[in-house]
Amino acid sequence: MADKYNAGTINIEAVTNSIVSNGGDVSKKTNADGSTHYSVYSTTENRHLSYDKDNDGNISNVHTDKNNRAYMDYKGGR
Repeated sequence: MADKYNAGTINIEAVTNSIVSNGGDVSKKTNADGSTHYSVYSTTENRHLSYDKDNDGNISNVHTDKNNRAYMDYKGGR
């Protein structure tokens, strides 16, 4: 079995908007390599999205969870 699993793509903007519109917030920090780490979270829904974006706009290290479990089924951003 592969040590990495790619479940597909996530519409970062739609998921961010969904989490924020349901009482969430976004935090950012600069990584040592100059990229930015984003964390989008809602404590009321226990949802979380995090990812890194480099200076060219490339996104990597995407992670989502809901109720502290891996979560990918956002059904159009939810």
